[in-house]
Amino acid sequence: MKARRRVLALLAGAAGLPLRPAAAQAQGSGQAEPLDVALAPFLSPTALLATFAPLREHLGRTLRRPVEMVTARDFRSLAEATRRAEHDVVQLPAHLARLAMVDWGWRFVAAPTATVTVLVCVKGSGPVRSAADLRGRAVGTLDALSLTATVGRRWLEQQGLAASTRVVTMASINSALFALDRDEVAAIVCADTQLATLPPTTPRGERVLATITDIPAPLYLARPTLAPAEVAVLRTAFESFQHDPAKPQTAANSPLRPLGEARLAALDGYVAIARQALAEAPAAPR
Repeated sequence: MKARRRVLALLAGAAGLPLRPAAAQAQGSGQAEPLDVALAPFLSPTALLATFAPLREHLGRTLRRPVEMVTARDFRSLAEATRRAEHDVVQLPAHLARLAMVDWGWRFVAAPTATVTVLVCVKGSGPVRSAADLRGRAVGTLDALSLTATVGRRWLEQQGLAASTRVVTMASINSALFALDRDEVAAIVCADTQLATLPPTTPRGERVLATITDIPAPLYLARPTLAPAEVAVLRTAFESFQHDPAKPQTAANSPLRPLGEARLAALDGYVAIARQALAEAPAAPR
């Protein structure tokens, strides 16, 4: 199964507006070929099934074709599958999405209006009071290919600290906060939403040193070989998705809209970092 895990079942759909009519007709059954959408593995497969079911059902109704959603073992696996153009549509964190557009020719489809806020946190009672105080110290992040790690590395570069700090890979934000509490790291990088879902036993003596805002939530991209007309059909379908206004806006429950070229170009500063992380062997998390 191409080293990936199926997490969402096929959505039955009648023939009508296939994106690849020749392929659909070749099946001989009169049913359109399934649309293959790969989701970023930021939740368990079971959680992805529940979280993205409304979008899957909407796409099936709107496109009038089956929709199959899959995920990958990790972000590296998904990035490599994207490089090989294994899927019709991929959902990638903003930095990897921009890399896929710049390096591999993927086309933008839609982005949630929800945005991501990344925090640099230090120990509230600790010695770090400014960015300069991090010199010679360790900074904890998630996997190097994660959005928060990439944004954190970019922030360290902008503060002139890239060469004078040591980035340590953490298994989770929970373990990162324990490491911060034990002074094993001087700072951690995380998303604000990650701090809202921690077990009650997690030490919470952190203080926010820096806030990086207005980062796009994961973007949807179309593979390079899709015709422009097919991409246009996809954009219309994604943009007509109706989120639930009674629930918080998230990557899965948010209006899906275009991003201006300036917003996309603003992600270029993360591409080199993501490219380097892909080229490096993954570090074992602590």
